[in-house]
Order: sequence, then structure tokens, then C-alpha cells
Amino acid sequence: MSKLTDSERKAIVEEIRSLAIKHLQAGVSDSTMVICHNCGRAKPLAGVVHYDRYRVCNDCALNYALAKAEGTVQTIEDFILSE
Repeated sequence: MSKLTDSERKAIVEEIRSLAIKHLQAGVSDSTMVICHNCGRAKPLAGVVHYDRYRVCNDCALNYALAKAEGTVQTIEDFILSE
């Protein structure tokens, strides 16, 4: 496991947060709700990220990206099962 620098953390945050904006620009619905496979909350489709067979909300995608970069999880399945 490695601790991320502030600039590395900021870059990951910006990358994940930009996904929802890109989805909206591509015409993905922001009124359709889906359930996040990790937190179980209903979230707008435009803010959902697909990893293999899982779809996770933007907040969980950020937590996953940070955990993966820090080396605390290897796969999305590891992340979902660890919660």
C-alpha cells in the first residue's frame, strides 16, 4: 500500500468527477435512477460508472479509484466485497 500525494489524489478526484459531466454531454439521462452495486443507493444514471458487471455511483467510483491507486484493493469485486 502506498499513500497518495495530494496532487495524485486531486487528479483522481477530477478524473472521476468529470465522468458525470461527460455522460451528461453525451446525452445520458440524469432523471433515470439506478441502484449502485456498492452502496445500494439510487443514483442518477449519468453519474454511474460501469466496471465489468458492476455499476457504481460516482462517489463509490471515486472511493474505488483511490483504494486501487493506494493498493488496498486490486479489482472492483475486491472493493465491493470489502464494503
